[in-house]
Amino acid sequence: EVNVAPDQVVLVGDDLDSDVGGAQRHGMNGVLVKTGKFRQQYLEQSTIQPDGVLTTIAELPEFLAAHY
Repeated sequence: EVNVAPDQVVLVGDDLDSDVGGAQRHGMNGVLVKTGKFRQQYLEQSTIQPDGVLTTIAELPEFLAAHY
């Protein structure tokens, strides 16, 4: 068990609906990474707005330092 509030959690995934949307529905931050399932057109048409978008997971440390 991790004793942190949901808004202190950042979930990173490549599925806009399941990963990002699922995290946000539970009060977590959802960050989309442009790998695997990522499709730009789907992002542009979706009502789900990620809390951040990364080109690669290698950008995560810099993103976290700048935003959290």
